[in-house]
Amino acid sequence: MVRRRALGALLALACLPGTGLVQAASRQAQRSVSISRQQLQEAVSSRFPLARSWQGLVVLQLERAQVQLQPQANRLQTVVDLTLTEKLWGTRYPGRMQLDFGLRFDEAGAAIRMHPVTVQQLQLDGVPAEYQPLFQAQAPRLAEQVLDNLVLYQLSESQKMLLDGLGYGVQRFEVLADRLRVILAPRG
Repeated sequence: MVRRRALGALLALACLPGTGLVQAASRQAQRSVSISRQQLQEAVSSRFPLARSWQGLVVLQLERAQVQLQPQANRLQTVVDLTLTEKLWGTRYPGRMQLDFGLRFDEAGAAIRMHPVTVQQLQLDGVPAEYQPLFQAQAPRLAEQVLDNLVLYQLSESQKMLLDGLGYGVQRFEVLADRLRVILAPRG
């Protein structure tokens, strides 16, 4: 529900007379929809907690993501609380991870996805020194695999029909200081 509000509310508002898509469809100006930082936060937060196992040896639990906008890189940055649990001994290592990611629109699935995801920093508390190299090498790879192409927002059928009816698709994303702008263009 929260995911749909992030872009859905703006798409719905954009269809009001004199604004957004209806206005954009009737003129040659650049067509776009804006998503506020708060709406992005809600969309990202709705994807967590998220847990994944790696080769049956460890479980990576990701929680409480905080979104920051990086307009200079046209990417989003997220700080995520995490817990890495060894399955053999059941030992838990809490920590934090900083990652950044771009966005891509999956037209076939009508979804905005995180891509590509890059872990910038990883901090795990209490990991024995002899295991640090293994954890530092594998945990970021696991996190990148888990999060790359994760759906942030799924267009509803009515939103998809609206874009299709207007003959528009998502061309690109622009990360600004206070919002994400989704640039729309005629499908050609």
